[in-house]
Amino acid sequence: MMMNKVLVAIPALNEKRTIASVVLLSKEYADSVLVVDDGSTDNTALVAKLAGAQVISHDCNRGKGAAIITAFKWADRSGYDIIVFIDGDGQHNPSMIPKLVRPIERGEVDITIGSRWHHDEGLEEMPFHRVFGNWILSTATSLSLNKIIKDSQSGYRAYSMKTVTSLMESMETGFSVESELIALADRAGFRWKEIGIKSTYSELDTSTQPSWYHGLSVLARAMRVLRIHKPVRFFGALSFLSTIGALLVVLLGRLFLGGEENLSLIGLYIFASLLIMGGFFMFSGIILLGMNQVSERVIKILLDMANKKKNKL
Repeated sequence: MMMNKVLVAIPALNEKRTIASVVLLSKEYADSVLVVDDGSTDNTALVAKLAGAQVISHDCNRGKGAAIITAFKWADRSGYDIIVFIDGDGQHNPSMIPKLVRPIERGEVDITIGSRWHHDEGLEEMPFHRVFGNWILSTATSLSLNKIIKDSQSGYRAYSMKTVTSLMESMETGFSVESELIALADRAGFRWKEIGIKSTYSELDTSTQPSWYHGLSVLARAMRVLRIHKPVRFFGALSFLSTIGALLVVLLGRLFLGGEENLSLIGLYIFASLLIMGGFFMFSGIILLGMNQVSERVIKILLDMANKKKNKL
């Protein structure tokens, strides 16, 4: 059986303290290690080179999503078969790389995701606010997929290079790129599964933003992914909430009025507005679903025409 060429890619921003150990440990399980230095202001790039990694440096901080796309493009040009992403802060154990790569090599799946929820000790060191936030974000991401994902925010992943063309359509530059990538893969029909891993969080506090702000920003982007890929689910949920809100207005109004008076004019306005919004949301979801289906058919026709023309030449 032909051996697959494996690249480990590490998006890094100001990780000079940990990047050398991550590179050295990852080299044991890969043909090459690539560090994408995303505009670091410390010596991350220099330390990574000294540790033996290939290094690509962005001239400024473009975001994790942009760093991942850079790694995809480099791996595609360089002829690799599998690309494994691992964080540069030391929270992931590189010895798990073979466990992520093996199902792809066997042809079982196209993508593997290192999941802390699928490991007996995966959540032991994870702070509670991270556990809760991860659950919320994974639940939101699952709504945009054809099956449930437990750890949508894990950056420890392996991809078959045949998935890269579809995944490079990602427009997300921030930390919610993980949600968008799995949504794109799921939509394109690629097979994926989660594999249990354990992460280390001791002495790790690399975020420059408050945890609540970071969580809300990622959630907002995850909801954007849901709106784009599953518009009926997104707007259907809003329509349902609006209808429930309208019913609550009536119920609370009757309770406070003791069932003896009609709703006030303001109450009627709120009730009517919520019902109208519910209908508008449902209509929007149906329209966007139709537009998505039409655009997919048009793109498929254009690609088929281009392939036929290329074959004739």
